[in-house]
Amino acid sequence: MKNKYRIVFLSTLALGFMMIGCEEDLDSNEPIPYEPIGGYENSDDIAPDNLVAKMSFEGNVDDSKNGLTGGTATNVTFESGVKGNAYKGSSTGFASYSTVSNSVSGLGSITSAMWIKTTQHTGGAQCLFMLPKTTDFWGNIFVLIEGTTEDKMLIKIHLQKDVTPSIPWSGQWIEHTGDNRLEGMYGDWKHLVWSYNAETSKYNIYVDGTKLVLPEGLSNRYTSDPNVDGVPLGELSNSNVQGFVLGGFQQHLGAPWGAPDGWMLPYTGMIDEFRMYNTALSDTDIRSLYLLEKDGR
Repeated sequence: MKNKYRIVFLSTLALGFMMIGCEEDLDSNEPIPYEPIGGYENSDDIAPDNLVAKMSFEGNVDDSKNGLTGGTATNVTFESGVKGNAYKGSSTGFASYSTVSNSVSGLGSITSAMWIKTTQHTGGAQCLFMLPKTTDFWGNIFVLIEGTTEDKMLIKIHLQKDVTPSIPWSGQWIEHTGDNRLEGMYGDWKHLVWSYNAETSKYNIYVDGTKLVLPEGLSNRYTSDPNVDGVPLGELSNSNVQGFVLGGFQQHLGAPWGAPDGWMLPYTGMIDEFRMYNTALSDTDIRSLYLLEKDGR
């Protein structure tokens, strides 16, 4: 009988020590660590040395990497986004940057990443961003969302390679038409990433961390017709860069460009966590970036 009471006493004592230990853990102010995603704790841990521009839109359009400076918002507001606040455009809204660093103007490869939330529009084209070119009606690098009556998004991306001697396909349009339109892009926050890799001369696009399957004719980029001595495009080369515009065309910046044509529309939707890298991020890093930002990190 005495042994029985002794066992009960010792068990109760041990349980008491365990409860005290648990209470001490609960009373601790130490934060509970997040599980790493792709080996990263935070989205800014991904290729930090290659990140040349980043706008988070916490009440302003400032670039925390200083690749774009002198930012001014015109008829733009800031509303709740994926992480904190986000850029909200309007029919007359855009953000302009007066100074562009060499890290942005000299992009040879690129990864463009952002969250967007927008609705379908018909007629005209809304511009997500543009790296302007003073000597051309078209800019250097830019992204357009075309108006459409379909429920799939028609995106056009423009790349530039200005070299001497010039190449036939110096200005390249990558058009997601027909079966290559993007599905499910309206009404909700979507993580949109595209990249161009100068080493492979390949273009890729990702939605919510997943790489889309593209035909070779869209992904592979050449200096001219590959059937007639065309060679892989290689490094991009932008020229005559002046400023940068988010949510608008270079024509919205005024001189030296004329007034925007009627079809040139500012982007009326929302943008959050805008990033540009000077490299083509790997598939796994793009997936990690999506998951980390979705998790608020």
